[in-house]
Amino acid sequence: MSAGRTLVTGASGFLGQHLCRALAARGAPVRALIRRGDMTLPGVETFRLADLLDRAAHQTALREVETVIHLAARVHVVSDQAADPWAEYRRTNVDGTRLLMEESLAAGVRRFVFFSTVKALGESTDTPWTEQTHPAPTDPYGISKLEAEQVVRELATAGGMAATVLRLPLVYGPGMKANMLRLFEVVDRGIPLPLGGVRNRRSLVFAGNVVAAVEGVLATPAAAGETFFVSDGRDLSTPELIRAIAGALGRPARLISVPPLLFRTAGRLGDLLAPLVRLPVSSAAVARLFGSLVVDSSKLARVVGFRPPFSLDEGLRLTAEWYRRRATDQR
Repeated sequence: MSAGRTLVTGASGFLGQHLCRALAARGAPVRALIRRGDMTLPGVETFRLADLLDRAAHQTALREVETVIHLAARVHVVSDQAADPWAEYRRTNVDGTRLLMEESLAAGVRRFVFFSTVKALGESTDTPWTEQTHPAPTDPYGISKLEAEQVVRELATAGGMAATVLRLPLVYGPGMKANMLRLFEVVDRGIPLPLGGVRNRRSLVFAGNVVAAVEGVLATPAAAGETFFVSDGRDLSTPELIRAIAGALGRPARLISVPPLLFRTAGRLGDLLAPLVRLPVSSAAVARLFGSLVVDSSKLARVVGFRPPFSLDEGLRLTAEWYRRRATDQR
Protein backbone atom coordinates (compact mmCIF):
# COMPACT_ATOMS: atom_id res chain seq x y z
CA MET A 1 0.00 0.00 0.00
CA SER A 2 1.16 3.51 -0.80
CA ALA A 3 2.94 5.40 1.99
CA GLY A 4 1.53 8.77 0.83
CA ARG A 5 -1.48 10.47 2.38
CA THR A 6 -4.83 8.80 1.70
CA LEU A 7 -8.13 10.68 1.62
CA VAL A 8 -11.17 8.58 2.56
CA THR A 9 -14.56 10.07 1.71
CA GLY A 10 -17.62 8.84 3.57
CA ALA A 11 -15.19 8.09 6.37
CA SER A 12 -17.72 8.30 9.20
CA GLY A 13 -19.77 5.46 7.74
CA PHE A 14 -19.55 1.82 8.74
CA LEU A 15 -17.10 0.78 6.03
CA GLY A 16 -15.24 4.08 6.00
CA GLN A 17 -14.29 3.69 9.64
CA HIS A 18 -12.97 0.18 9.00
CA LEU A 19 -10.77 1.52 6.20
CA CYS A 20 -9.50 4.49 8.21
CA ARG A 21 -8.55 2.28 11.15
CA ALA A 22 -6.74 -0.21 8.92
CA LEU A 23 -4.80 2.48 7.06
CA ALA A 24 -3.83 4.28 10.27
CA ALA A 25 -2.78 1.01 11.91
CA ARG A 26 -0.24 0.53 9.10
CA GLY A 27 1.24 3.95 9.74
CA ALA A 28 -0.17 5.60 6.62
CA PRO A 29 -1.22 9.27 6.87
CA VAL A 30 -5.04 9.28 6.65
CA ARG A 31 -7.39 12.19 6.10
CA ALA A 32 -11.06 11.41 6.76
CA LEU A 33 -13.63 13.43 4.85
CA ILE A 34 -16.97 13.58 6.67
CA ARG A 35 -20.17 15.58 6.15
CA ARG A 36 -21.88 15.35 9.52
CA GLY A 37 -21.41 14.04 13.04
CA ASP A 38 -18.11 13.58 14.84
CA MET A 39 -15.40 11.01 14.32
CA THR A 40 -12.23 10.61 16.34
CA LEU A 41 -9.89 7.80 15.39
CA PRO A 42 -6.23 7.49 16.44
CA GLY A 43 -3.88 8.62 13.70
CA VAL A 44 -6.68 9.96 11.48
CA GLU A 45 -6.98 13.63 10.50
CA THR A 46 -10.62 14.73 10.11
CA PHE A 47 -11.81 17.22 7.50
CA ARG A 48 -15.45 18.33 7.46
CA LEU A 49 -17.20 18.93 4.13
CA ALA A 50 -20.70 20.43 4.30
CA ASP A 51 -21.47 20.08 0.59
CA LEU A 52 -20.14 17.42 -1.77
CA LEU A 53 -20.22 20.02 -4.56
CA ASP A 54 -18.06 22.56 -2.70
CA ARG A 55 -15.10 22.76 -5.07
CA ALA A 56 -12.94 24.99 -2.87
CA ALA A 57 -13.35 22.65 0.11
CA HIS A 58 -12.31 19.69 -2.05
CA GLN A 59 -9.22 21.55 -3.16
CA THR A 60 -8.22 22.07 0.47
CA ALA A 61 -8.99 18.47 1.46
CA LEU A 62 -6.90 17.10 -1.43
CA ARG A 63 -3.68 18.94 -0.58
CA GLU A 64 -0.72 16.52 -0.36
CA VAL A 65 -3.01 13.54 -1.05
CA GLU A 66 -1.65 10.66 -3.11
CA THR A 67 -4.58 8.21 -2.92
CA VAL A 68 -8.34 8.76 -2.77
CA ILE A 69 -10.79 6.10 -1.56
CA HIS A 70 -14.26 7.32 -2.49
CA LEU A 71 -17.03 5.85 -0.35
CA ALA A 72 -19.32 8.86 0.09
CA ALA A 73 -22.68 8.33 -1.59
CA ARG A 74 -26.40 8.75 -1.28
CA VAL A 75 -27.23 5.16 -0.43
CA HIS A 76 -30.20 3.01 -1.34
CA VAL A 77 -33.25 3.20 0.92
CA VAL A 78 -36.45 1.18 0.55
CA SER A 79 -38.83 4.17 0.75
CA ASP A 80 -37.06 7.33 -0.40
CA GLN A 81 -38.90 10.45 0.80
CA ALA A 82 -37.03 12.94 -1.39
CA ALA A 83 -39.23 15.05 -3.67
CA ASP A 84 -37.06 14.07 -6.64
CA PRO A 85 -34.98 10.97 -5.75
CA TRP A 86 -33.39 10.79 -9.22
CA ALA A 87 -32.06 14.34 -8.92
CA GLU A 88 -30.74 13.76 -5.40
CA TYR A 89 -28.97 10.52 -6.33
CA ARG A 90 -27.39 12.10 -9.39
CA ARG A 91 -26.33 15.22 -7.51
CA THR A 92 -24.47 13.24 -4.84
CA ASN A 93 -23.37 10.09 -6.63
CA VAL A 94 -22.64 11.39 -10.13
CA ASP A 95 -21.98 15.12 -9.85
CA GLY A 96 -20.16 14.72 -6.53
CA THR A 97 -17.95 11.99 -7.97
CA ARG A 98 -17.20 14.05 -11.07
CA LEU A 99 -16.13 17.04 -8.99
CA LEU A 100 -13.94 14.87 -6.75
CA MET A 101 -12.31 13.26 -9.80
CA GLU A 102 -11.65 16.64 -11.43
CA GLU A 103 -10.08 18.07 -8.30
CA SER A 104 -8.12 14.87 -7.65
CA LEU A 105 -6.60 15.11 -11.12
CA ALA A 106 -5.80 18.78 -10.57
CA ALA A 107 -4.15 17.96 -7.23
CA GLY A 108 -1.95 15.25 -8.73
CA VAL A 109 -3.62 12.29 -7.00
CA ARG A 110 -2.07 9.07 -8.30
CA ARG A 111 -4.54 6.37 -7.20
CA PHE A 112 -8.32 6.45 -6.97
CA VAL A 113 -10.54 3.65 -5.64
CA PHE A 114 -14.25 4.06 -6.28
CA PHE A 115 -16.75 2.02 -4.30
CA SER A 116 -19.74 0.91 -6.34
CA THR A 117 -22.44 -1.69 -5.79
CA VAL A 118 -23.94 -4.82 -7.32
CA LYS A 119 -27.05 -2.67 -7.84
CA ALA A 120 -25.17 -1.01 -10.70
CA LEU A 121 -26.00 -4.20 -12.61
CA GLY A 122 -29.52 -4.88 -11.33
CA GLU A 123 -31.56 -6.48 -8.57
CA SER A 124 -31.24 -10.23 -9.10
CA THR A 125 -29.63 -12.88 -11.23
CA ASP A 126 -29.96 -16.63 -11.64
CA THR A 127 -26.32 -16.96 -12.76
CA PRO A 128 -23.27 -15.33 -11.14
CA TRP A 129 -22.51 -11.85 -12.42
CA THR A 130 -19.02 -11.15 -13.71
CA GLU A 131 -17.36 -7.90 -14.69
CA GLN A 132 -18.42 -8.66 -18.29
CA THR A 133 -22.13 -8.86 -17.43
CA HIS A 134 -24.19 -6.19 -19.18
CA PRO A 135 -25.47 -3.70 -16.57
CA ALA A 136 -29.23 -3.20 -16.25
CA PRO A 137 -29.84 -1.23 -13.03
CA THR A 138 -33.47 -0.67 -12.11
CA ASP A 139 -33.54 2.02 -9.41
CA PRO A 140 -32.11 5.54 -8.99
CA TYR A 141 -29.35 4.33 -6.68
CA GLY A 142 -28.07 1.64 -9.04
CA ILE A 143 -28.37 3.85 -12.10
CA SER A 144 -26.52 6.72 -10.43
CA LYS A 145 -23.70 4.43 -9.25
CA LEU A 146 -23.29 3.01 -12.76
CA GLU A 147 -23.13 6.54 -14.16
CA ALA A 148 -20.55 7.43 -11.51
CA GLU A 149 -18.46 4.39 -12.51
CA GLN A 150 -18.44 5.68 -16.08
CA VAL A 151 -17.38 9.15 -14.91
CA VAL A 152 -14.46 7.66 -12.97
CA ARG A 153 -13.28 5.57 -15.93
CA GLU A 154 -13.57 8.38 -18.47
CA LEU A 155 -11.82 11.04 -16.39
CA ALA A 156 -9.13 8.65 -15.16
CA THR A 157 -8.34 7.56 -18.71
CA ALA A 158 -8.26 11.14 -19.99
CA GLY A 159 -6.10 12.33 -17.09
CA GLY A 160 -3.76 9.36 -16.78
CA MET A 161 -4.87 8.44 -13.26
CA ALA A 162 -4.77 4.85 -11.93
CA ALA A 163 -8.41 4.28 -10.93
CA THR A 164 -10.13 1.08 -9.81
CA VAL A 165 -13.83 0.34 -9.29
CA LEU A 166 -14.92 -2.12 -6.58
CA ARG A 167 -18.48 -3.46 -6.72
CA LEU A 168 -19.78 -4.76 -3.41
CA PRO A 169 -22.71 -7.01 -2.50
CA LEU A 170 -24.24 -6.81 1.00
CA VAL A 171 -21.49 -5.80 3.45
CA TYR A 172 -21.57 -6.92 7.09
CA GLY A 173 -19.29 -6.58 10.08
CA PRO A 174 -18.81 -4.65 13.33
CA GLY A 175 -20.52 -1.28 13.12
CA MET A 176 -23.03 -2.34 10.46
CA LYS A 177 -26.49 -0.82 10.28
CA ALA A 178 -29.74 -1.23 8.34
CA ASN A 179 -31.03 -4.63 7.19
CA MET A 180 -28.20 -6.85 8.39
CA LEU A 181 -28.28 -5.36 11.88
CA ARG A 182 -32.06 -5.80 12.01
CA LEU A 183 -31.65 -9.44 10.98
CA PHE A 184 -29.20 -10.01 13.85
CA GLU A 185 -31.68 -8.40 16.24
CA VAL A 186 -34.59 -10.54 15.06
CA VAL A 187 -32.56 -13.76 15.28
CA ASP A 188 -31.22 -12.80 18.71
CA ARG A 189 -34.75 -12.22 20.02
CA GLY A 190 -35.87 -15.63 18.81
CA ILE A 191 -38.59 -14.22 16.57
CA PRO A 192 -39.85 -16.90 14.14
CA LEU A 193 -39.14 -16.01 10.52
CA PRO A 194 -41.38 -17.35 7.71
CA LEU A 195 -38.41 -17.75 5.37
CA GLY A 196 -37.65 -21.46 5.64
CA GLY A 197 -38.94 -22.08 2.12
CA VAL A 198 -36.74 -19.50 0.37
CA ARG A 199 -34.46 -21.19 -2.17
CA ASN A 200 -32.16 -18.43 -3.33
CA ARG A 201 -28.42 -17.70 -3.28
CA ARG A 202 -26.85 -14.44 -2.12
CA SER A 203 -23.27 -13.16 -2.06
CA LEU A 204 -21.99 -11.24 0.95
CA VAL A 205 -18.70 -9.66 1.97
CA PHE A 206 -17.21 -9.06 5.42
CA ALA A 207 -15.85 -5.57 6.08
CA GLY A 208 -12.41 -6.98 6.87
CA ASN A 209 -12.32 -8.64 3.46
CA VAL A 210 -13.20 -5.33 1.78
CA VAL A 211 -10.27 -3.69 3.58
CA ALA A 212 -7.97 -6.47 2.38
CA ALA A 213 -9.25 -6.05 -1.18
CA VAL A 214 -8.44 -2.32 -1.10
CA GLU A 215 -4.96 -3.07 0.22
CA GLY A 216 -4.44 -5.60 -2.56
CA VAL A 217 -5.67 -3.25 -5.27
CA LEU A 218 -3.43 -0.40 -4.11
CA ALA A 219 -0.43 -2.73 -4.05
CA THR A 220 -1.10 -4.07 -7.57
CA PRO A 221 -0.31 -1.80 -10.56
CA ALA A 222 -2.29 -4.14 -12.84
CA ALA A 223 -5.47 -3.25 -10.93
CA ALA A 224 -5.44 0.26 -12.42
CA GLY A 225 -8.27 0.76 -14.89
CA GLU A 226 -10.07 -2.38 -13.76
CA THR A 227 -13.44 -3.17 -12.18
CA PHE A 228 -13.77 -5.96 -9.61
CA PHE A 229 -16.49 -7.69 -7.65
CA VAL A 230 -15.55 -8.42 -4.03
CA SER A 231 -17.16 -11.18 -1.96
CA ASP A 232 -16.46 -13.71 0.76
CA GLY A 233 -16.48 -16.43 -1.90
CA ARG A 234 -19.28 -18.40 -0.23
CA ASP A 235 -22.88 -17.84 -1.24
CA LEU A 236 -25.83 -18.64 1.02
CA SER A 237 -29.58 -18.97 0.79
CA THR A 238 -31.58 -16.75 3.13
CA PRO A 239 -32.35 -19.70 5.48
CA GLU A 240 -28.67 -20.69 5.49
CA LEU A 241 -27.68 -17.13 6.38
CA ILE A 242 -30.20 -17.04 9.23
CA ARG A 243 -28.87 -20.36 10.58
CA ALA A 244 -25.29 -19.09 10.32
CA ILE A 245 -26.19 -15.91 12.22
CA ALA A 246 -28.02 -17.93 14.85
CA GLY A 247 -24.97 -20.15 15.27
CA ALA A 248 -22.69 -17.13 15.67
CA LEU A 249 -25.04 -15.69 18.30
CA GLY A 250 -25.53 -19.01 20.09
CA ARG A 251 -29.25 -18.92 19.40
CA PRO A 252 -31.61 -21.41 17.75
CA ALA A 253 -32.70 -20.56 14.22
CA ARG A 254 -36.49 -20.26 14.26
CA LEU A 255 -37.55 -20.75 10.65
CA ILE A 256 -41.04 -21.45 9.37
CA SER A 257 -41.69 -22.62 5.81
CA VAL A 258 -44.40 -20.55 4.15
CA PRO A 259 -45.36 -21.23 0.51
CA PRO A 260 -43.86 -18.58 -1.79
CA LEU A 261 -47.31 -18.15 -3.37
CA LEU A 262 -48.55 -16.54 -0.15
CA PHE A 263 -45.73 -14.00 -0.23
CA ARG A 264 -46.40 -13.18 -3.88
CA THR A 265 -50.11 -12.77 -3.19
CA ALA A 266 -49.32 -10.43 -0.30
CA GLY A 267 -46.98 -8.49 -2.59
CA ARG A 268 -49.66 -8.02 -5.22
CA LEU A 269 -52.10 -6.90 -2.52
CA GLY A 270 -49.54 -4.36 -1.35
CA ASP A 271 -49.23 -3.07 -4.92
CA LEU A 272 -53.00 -2.67 -5.24
CA LEU A 273 -53.34 -0.82 -1.93
CA ALA A 274 -50.26 1.36 -2.40
CA PRO A 275 -52.26 4.40 -3.63
CA LEU A 276 -54.34 4.27 -0.44
CA VAL A 277 -52.03 3.06 2.32
CA ARG A 278 -48.31 2.34 2.70
CA LEU A 279 -47.77 -1.36 3.46
CA PRO A 280 -44.40 -3.00 4.25
CA VAL A 281 -44.79 -5.42 1.34
CA SER A 282 -44.86 -5.14 -2.44
CA SER A 283 -44.18 -7.33 -5.45
CA ALA A 284 -40.75 -5.73 -5.78
CA ALA A 285 -39.93 -6.44 -2.12
CA VAL A 286 -41.04 -10.07 -2.47
CA ALA A 287 -38.96 -10.46 -5.63
CA ARG A 288 -35.88 -9.19 -3.76
CA LEU A 289 -36.59 -11.52 -0.85
CA PHE A 290 -36.83 -14.63 -3.01
CA GLY A 291 -34.39 -13.63 -5.73
CA SER A 292 -30.76 -14.66 -6.04
CA LEU A 293 -27.87 -12.23 -6.35
CA VAL A 294 -24.52 -13.92 -6.76
CA VAL A 295 -21.27 -12.39 -7.97
CA ASP A 296 -18.11 -14.05 -9.27
CA SER A 297 -15.07 -12.42 -7.64
CA SER A 298 -12.51 -14.67 -9.34
CA LYS A 299 -11.13 -11.77 -11.42
CA LEU A 300 -9.93 -10.09 -8.21
CA ALA A 301 -8.14 -13.32 -7.32
CA ARG A 302 -6.52 -13.58 -10.76
CA VAL A 303 -5.36 -9.99 -11.12
CA VAL A 304 -4.63 -9.01 -7.52
CA GLY A 305 -4.03 -12.43 -5.96
CA PHE A 306 -6.82 -11.71 -3.50
CA ARG A 307 -7.90 -14.41 -1.06
CA PRO A 308 -10.44 -13.36 1.59
CA PRO A 309 -8.53 -13.40 4.90
CA PHE A 310 -11.80 -13.98 6.78
CA SER A 311 -14.18 -16.84 6.09
CA LEU A 312 -17.89 -16.13 6.26
CA ASP A 313 -18.11 -18.01 9.56
CA GLU A 314 -15.22 -15.96 10.99
CA GLY A 315 -16.82 -12.75 9.78
CA LEU A 316 -20.15 -13.62 11.38
CA ARG A 317 -18.42 -14.61 14.63
CA LEU A 318 -16.59 -11.27 14.83
CA THR A 319 -19.80 -9.46 13.97
CA ALA A 320 -21.68 -11.36 16.68
CA GLU A 321 -19.00 -10.42 19.23
CA TRP A 322 -19.41 -6.75 18.31
CA TYR A 323 -23.20 -7.10 18.46
CA ARG A 324 -22.98 -8.48 22.01
CA ARG A 325 -20.66 -5.66 23.12
CA ARG A 326 -23.00 -3.13 21.54
CA ALA A 327 -25.99 -4.56 23.38
CA THR A 328 -24.08 -4.43 26.68
CA ASP A 329 -22.99 -0.82 26.10
CA GLN A 330 -26.59 0.24 25.41
CA ARG A 331 -27.90 -1.07 28.71
